[in-house]
Amino acid sequence: MTLVHATCSELPGGTAPDTVQLLPPGAFTARDGRGFRLDNPNGLIALFKADAVDKPVDYEHQEDDPARRGNGPVPAAGWIKSLFYDARSGLWAKVDWTARAREMIANREYPYLSPVFTHDANGRITRLMGASLVHRPALHLKALASEQEQPMPDTSTPFARIAKALGLPDDATEDAILAALGEKLATASEVTPDPAKFVPIEAVRELIAERGSALALNSEQQAQSRVSEAMREGYITPAMKDWAVALCRQDPDSFDRFIASSPPAFGHLFGPSGARSVAPEKRFSTSAQSAEEMAVCSQLGIDPAKLAKV
Repeated sequence: MTLVHATCSELPGGTAPDTVQLLPPGAFTARDGRGFRLDNPNGLIALFKADAVDKPVDYEHQEDDPARRGNGPVPAAGWIKSLFYDARSGLWAKVDWTARAREMIANREYPYLSPVFTHDANGRITRLMGASLVHRPALHLKALASEQEQPMPDTSTPFARIAKALGLPDDATEDAILAALGEKLATASEVTPDPAKFVPIEAVRELIAERGSALALNSEQQAQSRVSEAMREGYITPAMKDWAVALCRQDPDSFDRFIASSPPAFGHLFGPSGARSVAPEKRFSTSAQSAEEMAVCSQLGIDPAKLAKV
């Protein structure tokens, strides 16, 4: 990794701004011709949060010059408290300036701010180390001025979009976002739904169960009725009833095909008996009684001519 001192941010007279631009978005070129890429701003922000310490803003990169650092105290001009990214303008920081630095910025004693970062061999920026107030810029960035336009926070990450939807500040932590989201969901679960638009799930389940029971009962009644009719017509016997009801209930088409392909072989079991099918007047002949009939009539004292009326 290579440590870079890059200067930017012209400082017109006025009050020192609390929000400053550190790096432009995407690929950019310094004034000395070096090329860099800010292709993972969220990674830089994550590393800054993981370090859990404010990054220093010094004067003329004294913190990064071993010779100057060894000659005595290196005063801070301010401290970077947080970072955020805007897709249109790049990486920004909120800075807590010292009183001395605010005065010098207001008096135009230090007109530029130079970020310090590490990068790999391809110019990809890997970590933000801090920044410095300088006299000569190396990057083309916006001036540090109280009247400069404040950027909009990045809303490209899921947490940033959720924070915005919940009305949280731009620098809200993930824990704060999750806590607010949990509270929002808990509150929503306590809201009574409009009965004109929503039906309780219990009522829907009960309705589905009742409909299923009604359909099952109707199917059972139809199966019993059709099997009873088939029995009366002689297509099946009583011993076949349970099987026929089960088949008709489960597959009515198969039951119909069975009836259509089977003759009513058992019809004689359910029709009137042979004796009753003969007309009464033909059961006995009044003119040709057998000898056996005459003998029975004689023993019982019955007139053979009256047998036809019995």
